Amino acid sequence: MKVINISYPFQKELTASKVVLALGFFDGVHIGHQKLIKEARTIADEKDLPLMVLTFDRHPKEVYAGVKDFEYLNSPQEKAYEMSKIGVDYLAIIKFTPEFSHLAPQAFVDEIIMGLKADTVVAGFDYSYGPKDVANMTNLPTFAKGRFEIKVVPKQIFAGEKIGSTEIRQAIKSGNLTLATELLGHPYLTSGQVVHGYRNGHKLGFPTANLQLDWRKVLPKIGVYATMTRVGDSWYQSMTSVGYNVMFNNERNIYIESNLFDFDQDIYGEQITIAWYKYLRDEQKFADLAGLTEQLRQDQQDSEDYFSSLVE
Repeated sequence: MKVINISYPFQKELTASKVVLALGFFDGVHIGHQKLIKEARTIADEKDLPLMVLTFDRHPKEVYAGVKDFEYLNSPQEKAYEMSKIGVDYLAIIKFTPEFSHLAPQAFVDEIIMGLKADTVVAGFDYSYGPKDVANMTNLPTFAKGRFEIKVVPKQIFAGEKIGSTEIRQAIKSGNLTLATELLGHPYLTSGQVVHGYRNGHKLGFPTANLQLDWRKVLPKIGVYATMTRVGDSWYQSMTSVGYNVMFNNERNIYIESNLFDFDQDIYGEQITIAWYKYLRDEQKFADLAGLTEQLRQDQQDSEDYFSSLVE
């Protein structure tokens, strides 16, 4: 898969041939997104054309609504990784600027969709490319003027509810990782760099990798989790704390600390990825370090028991 970063207006041709073009922001690349992209892949195969996905470098709300604290399910790199797994040929990421946000619906079709050489456009029923009362999928044929085919993918339902990124964010924030995993089609992932911490876990016999996020992402609710942590190409069972480190300080910063089982390597400065599986307990402040150490042993046992249950 080729990732193409573009800005509006763009002049040069990005592909030699026409493409099947899937439209959406696709935060999380959840099972609803996957269904849409797979439908687009099927059309592309039938027409012997490459499949291109068009998305944005940041959520449009950050620009047109001034939202400064939007929490993402994917970093751009994570989104690209998920797209590559489901048969996308080109991932075009357009810079969402104030100028681009003011593009009229007809101009979006004429300059963006046509500029990308769309033979067929595939998008969800609720996709919009301007004011929703005008720039919607119902009106897209009017703007298209017969220049490309249109495939509208209906609302996707799971357990009677719409599959959407908003619902997944809520599940993660509430600690309902089982639901988040079902809606994503895989465990929720968090990536970043290992940075130096206070080494309190090391002193207790439970050294942790302290994660510094490389993107503003949704965090699971405060607590301790059974996780898997990837270092390089290898995954390790682990337990991960999301919390304020209340046993050792009174800061209001949130820390993400992962203790990898059967692991003894210096990984400071390396990139790691945490896969979140199960909420174990809330963050607690113990009367003494002995109480904390005993609880950490129990957390490790609970995590190992959980992963053992998955293979039984």
